[in-house]
Amino acid sequence: MIRRNIVLTTLLWLALMPAHADVWNRDTVYAEKVATLQAAIKAKPNDANALVDLAAFYLKPLAPRTVEAADGKVRTFNVPLRNEIIPEGIKNTYAVPWVFGGDTSAAWPFLKKAVAMDPRNVRAAREMAMYYRMRGDLDRMKPYMETALRQNPLDLDMCRLYLDHRTGLARVLNDQASDLRTPKTHEEDRGNAVYRVTTYPSAADLARADELDRQAQGARRDAIGPLQKLAAAMKNDPTRPTTPAKQAKWRLATAVYFQWIGELEKAAGTAAAGLREDPTDLDSLDYVIDLFRGTRTRDKLTEYKAILDRWSGVDSSATIPQAAPRGLRR
Repeated sequence: MIRRNIVLTTLLWLALMPAHADVWNRDTVYAEKVATLQAAIKAKPNDANALVDLAAFYLKPLAPRTVEAADGKVRTFNVPLRNEIIPEGIKNTYAVPWVFGGDTSAAWPFLKKAVAMDPRNVRAAREMAMYYRMRGDLDRMKPYMETALRQNPLDLDMCRLYLDHRTGLARVLNDQASDLRTPKTHEEDRGNAVYRVTTYPSAADLARADELDRQAQGARRDAIGPLQKLAAAMKNDPTRPTTPAKQAKWRLATAVYFQWIGELEKAAGTAAAGLREDPTDLDSLDYVIDLFRGTRTRDKLTEYKAILDRWSGVDSSATIPQAAPRGLRR
């Protein structure tokens, strides 16, 4: 009788449990997703897209989960299977930050094979751009990012990578100009004594420095171009006001622009508005969290971090080290 009562109690508890409650083990879901994508590659060994699918998952591991969205309503949508990387301070980059928790080493062999199999595969080019950005190599990222942008100018991730590249290029050019203007000191042994000799920049050095600064200014003006075109196209899209995902994307693009010009409060407010319009938008949520961390806005950070933790099923404070971007080569 006791055992029967326990069984009945358990069944009653299960019946009363919210329909959206689930047993969520990120590692298990991750392994199952990898196995499914690997099976697809085995079934279609000559399909470059199957290779790209697995590589893209390794770079940005997402899986559907039924959970409370940012507005507290239960929905099924894609949530992250790996923790984001917590940046130190406000970053000098604008690429989607949470993606950097992806596994570039696992993605590389599949991306390499996909590009070799189908050099014109645009999806492979896009994921190659993401791969190199995550590796901090803006030089190698550039051609893939530009190819992906030509094919899809409304790819917000690629617009942000473009912003990264041109901003990084401007920093390099400014650094080179500063180096040309800086007097150089060295020691010379002249037999009777060692002299400290200072060489001052020549007129040609100064002229070259001015030219590099002009190029840097041009790179910065150019940096925001694709993002502005995307925002303008989405603003004029008649379906945007009634499509939550488009609303969130438009808001996020505008928020990145505000961040670029230094209007951080407007950036946070705009991205948060996008999340209210699409409470399942992971990129908007992560952007807001990243910005609040960078500006040390702890009170608001707590609220949004709690949402991300609910989506992931873990404490998102646990993190992995972020490699410093190598930027552009001089």
